[in-house]
Amino acid sequence: MGQSVLNPEELVAAPKEEAHDHESPKNTSKCLICNGSQITHFMTAPDRYHWRPEEYRLLRCSTCSHVWLANPPKPEEMGIHYSQEYHRAIMASGEESVEDRWGRQRDVVARLKKGGAILDIGCSSGAFLGMMKGGSWKLYGIDMEASTAAKAKAATGAEVFVGEALDAPFPAESFDVITGFDLLEHVYQPRPFLAKVLEWLKPGGIFYAGLPNIDSWEARALGTYWYGLELPRHISHFSPASLRHALNSLGFQEISLTTPYTTYIEDSVSYLCSRAIERIGIEPIPMSKRGPRSIPMRLVRKALQLSLAIPFTKIACAAGAGPSMEAVFRKNGSPRNKATGVLGGKA
Repeated sequence: MGQSVLNPEELVAAPKEEAHDHESPKNTSKCLICNGSQITHFMTAPDRYHWRPEEYRLLRCSTCSHVWLANPPKPEEMGIHYSQEYHRAIMASGEESVEDRWGRQRDVVARLKKGGAILDIGCSSGAFLGMMKGGSWKLYGIDMEASTAAKAKAATGAEVFVGEALDAPFPAESFDVITGFDLLEHVYQPRPFLAKVLEWLKPGGIFYAGLPNIDSWEARALGTYWYGLELPRHISHFSPASLRHALNSLGFQEISLTTPYTTYIEDSVSYLCSRAIERIGIEPIPMSKRGPRSIPMRLVRKALQLSLAIPFTKIACAAGAGPSMEAVFRKNGSPRNKATGVLGGKA
């Protein structure tokens, strides 16, 4: 991950018009978060999930530490990178062991809000919204893929918008809680996107996000083999510092920013093994094409968990250097009393 300062003439000039969330960012001379111009080369890496040779270039802002993909594929070209295998894997990961996967997130929301309107952006098949079903919650979702959104609606009864988030027709101050898990890293223009989230929240409303940490010990140790890179589907790569900068600068108030226990070690080691196989002349099977793990691979997985993932990751997560972040931020202001129209009262 060596860095070298880039000269302005090496970079593409920034467009004058403001880009939307679904527009490919052409601006590599300015940071997408803070508009800083001190840009360094971060790394070059391929799409290891599909095991394709094309390499992608990541840049880093020296001011706020944000990392992003230079010249990402245009939105209309992204279909090949979001394959059906990818969508199936995402749905499976969300639906497997639902209580273990989403129980903590449900409890975090419950501690902060007792009910209201909740929007899950990138809701997939609705596993998280299903955890919030019932009680005093009105459920909403957004997902890009129509059949996946239909599954979420059928499973949860949520109102689900199909398409780009910034095209969703929600009025300002519509939601008490907005969530986005494994979402921000996919957004072409994170700052306008976060500004829209702020606009949609009611005063005192909560934004709760989960995403990879580009400054984690795993990312530093594994480099281009780190599973969390997910190029070119991950366009923005945040650290705790850059995420704080982005949200604070828009007017959000931090409640918490943690790196809870999780790990990408197993999949990252799988990439390393595929590279070793390739070097001896055998074409590896891309992760996107693999079926369920065999019994020997499950034993290897368990051994990795016990010997590497659990001890080191728990220490790293406790120190704020875990591979995944969870951020909870509040929109400033007091919620409006619907009966009187007066600002005030408890959130």
